[in-house]
Amino acid sequence: MKKIIPIILAALILLTSCGSSLPSPDAEELTLEILETLGETDNFTLADSETVDIVFGCDSSVYEDFCVMYTTVDASADIIAIFKSPDDETQDQTEEMLEEFLESRLNDFKGYAPLEVQKIEETELITYGYYDILIIISDFDTAKSAVDSAFAEG
Repeated sequence: MKKIIPIILAALILLTSCGSSLPSPDAEELTLEILETLGETDNFTLADSETVDIVFGCDSSVYEDFCVMYTTVDASADIIAIFKSPDDETQDQTEEMLEEFLESRLNDFKGYAPLEVQKIEETELITYGYYDILIIISDFDTAKSAVDSAFAEG
């Protein structure tokens, strides 16, 4: 009986670890997929790591993968930011960073751009595994559906 319990536990661990892993999409490819779904590919530009570090107040080198694309349209809040953290601690910090960014973005547009404020207020942080995704765009629901689809595949 003593030998059976460890065997059963080992089998349970193997069963629970198999088939439960999420896809691991490339952050830039996922960003481009979101933009293609929205028909917005011409209005966005890719941020380099130095810009990401400045805008988000982070060290982008700690991430396993990241991509930030922002609109080239004046007075628009549109941005897609995807960060893949290497561990729980980094992910906790990333979620806090993105919530602070969202609040800051809201304050930046209050008082003069009501449509941008509405976009920001309708945004929510999307999390899949170690991915944290922030999308500020007019059609958030369609963008979220594209993200959901990318993580449903596998």
